[in-house]
Order: sequence, then structure tokens, then C-alpha cells
Amino acid sequence: MATQNIQVRINLRANSNRKSDYYGHLYPYLDRMGTLDTRGFCKHMSDHGTMFDRATIEGVMTTMQGCLVELLSQGVAVKLTGIGTFYPSVESVKGGAQTLEEAESMGADNLVNGVHIRFLPDGTKLDDITSKTMKAKCSLTLHQLQQEDGTYTTPKGEIKKRYKYVPIGQPEADEEPEP
Repeated sequence: MATQNIQVRINLRANSNRKSDYYGHLYPYLDRMGTLDTRGFCKHMSDHGTMFDRATIEGVMTTMQGCLVELLSQGVAVKLTGIGTFYPSVESVKGGAQTLEEAESMGADNLVNGVHIRFLPDGTKLDDITSKTMKAKCSLTLHQLQQEDGTYTTPKGEIKKRYKYVPIGQPEADEEPEP
């Protein structure tokens, strides 16, 4: 449960696909504020007035992670009520197999490129954390505009675009503020 109304910063970037009808249009992306590891998350939980300390919560979370991976690797989806459902899916090789005989001769290992862990947020009435509900829980604010600012060459010789970020609603550094 959130204890304060912290704004979620939204950055904007222009569509750079010249073939698109929406070339140059601005689109939002979330300015992520880093990643909290398990220990930090468990400390955050213990700081919310629970009777369990960080070490106890971390022990439960570590055991949960091991069991979750075990079940997903067996093809079992796991629903954590109030959070959502984790389920496995496969990524097939390009082209797949044209016939059953070809599929059998290739074998499952050669038909599958990878096994992905997917997540479907809980959408039940009491525990809805789907996208529209999450948006309503967030306090959104425009933060920065991403602009192209030339190119650079990587150590491998690849040419990449360089970007600068301009605060939204504030003058650029080289502009004089109006009196």
C-alpha cells in the first residue's frame, strides 16, 4: 500500500519512423526510477508495519522464487491472488515444422527457441491491478523530452544515435528565462 503520492514521471520521444503517418508525433514512455532488489523490496515490506522482519520476508520470497521457477518449468501456471498469474510460453524456431513427421524428426528441443515467463496481472474485482486501474493509482506528470543530439560510434564500430533530455515546462539551459 502506497504511503505517499509520488509522481510517476512520463518522458516523451518523437516517432522516428519516416514511413509512418505519425512521424514526428510525440509518444510517452515511463521514466523508471531504478530497480529494487529482493532485499530492498523485503525491507520496504517490513517497513510497512508488518510483524515480520526483513529476513523472514526475504526467506519466504526466496523459497517462493524457487518454487515458482520449478512449477513454471513443469508447465504449471501460478496465480498469486491480488498480484496476478505467472505462466510459461514457448518461442518457436522460425518456420516451425511443415509436417508432423518433420516435427518428430526435429524434436521438441529443436522446435523451441526459448521458454518465456509471462505475467497476467490480477483483474478480479477486489484485486484489480490491470493497466487502466494501475493508471488510476498513479499520479502522472510530464518530465522530459527526448531529442536526437547527433551520433556516436561504439567500440565495436556501430553508429548509434545520441540523445539529450530537455525538461518539459522549463527553458533549455542556453535560453534566457522570460522576466
